[in-house]
Amino acid sequence: MTSSADLASLYQLLATRGTPTLPSGERRAILGCGYVGEAVAQAWKQQGHELWGTTTRPERLTELANLVNNPLIFDSTDSRCSLSFTQDLDGILVSFAPSKTSHVDLHQYQQTFLQGVEQLLQALQQRPVSTPLQLVYLSSCGVYGNRQGAVTAEDDPTDTDHPINAILVRAEEMISSLRSEHVNVCILRLGGIYGPGRDIPAMLLGAAGGLIQRNGLNVPCWIHRDDIVSGVDFAFKQGLSDTFNLVNDTQFNGQELTDRLCEQSGLPLARWLTTDTGDRVLNARVSNAKLKRLGFRWSHRCLVG
Repeated sequence: MTSSADLASLYQLLATRGTPTLPSGERRAILGCGYVGEAVAQAWKQQGHELWGTTTRPERLTELANLVNNPLIFDSTDSRCSLSFTQDLDGILVSFAPSKTSHVDLHQYQQTFLQGVEQLLQALQQRPVSTPLQLVYLSSCGVYGNRQGAVTAEDDPTDTDHPINAILVRAEEMISSLRSEHVNVCILRLGGIYGPGRDIPAMLLGAAGGLIQRNGLNVPCWIHRDDIVSGVDFAFKQGLSDTFNLVNDTQFNGQELTDRLCEQSGLPLARWLTTDTGDRVLNARVSNAKLKRLGFRWSHRCLVG
């Protein structure tokens, strides 16, 4: 017979150990395991999901194998690649992003977003109609374009005059066409992404006393990578099927932002231009009220205090 003292010792031992995470039994895919996709994969792996993950680069497969159960190559320009594995999944995160280049390539945006989404639609057409699916698609608040700094919510008009924004809006429309009684489609429009390895405040402070070759009167928006991971998780747990702005509370224009950063650090102020240097501009005070009303909370509420 086990004594009460033995049981007490056992309870004390168990109390020192973390509660194990039980497998959820869900089968999920991350289409595009870049800066954000990798972070989501790490979180989902800890939650016990069985994961599929894609990359466009064969040299990353070994690295990806440490994060997902099934690492795969997917390149929307390669006819040998297929997304047929998505037909039997419980959840999909679409985190497409064009390869980084020194300039914006319109053709690359078309291939990445329109061709990639079209291939996903074709694959999911073979899915049993009544099988539930949660799909989260990462888009960009850049689709709002230049709204002269106005407060901007999800129902406000998007900019389809600029060809890049037109592509992103069209990709959202294509993804939304999957929405049905059994398929939840959540579109998260992201702000400028910062986080580990992307220290935006430090980069801006590097311009203290100098001139930033951008229009400092424009109002951008921001989101920390960890809050994207939390936002994706929130969408899955809540079964969201709508469009949401996933941005933090920072609504300063560029000049105001660097002024606060420099003042806090005791550095000379940076100067910005007062005219646009490019034809694609985001200038909007993007509202996150819609997500807040649902109870979502940010770990990094502001880019600067």
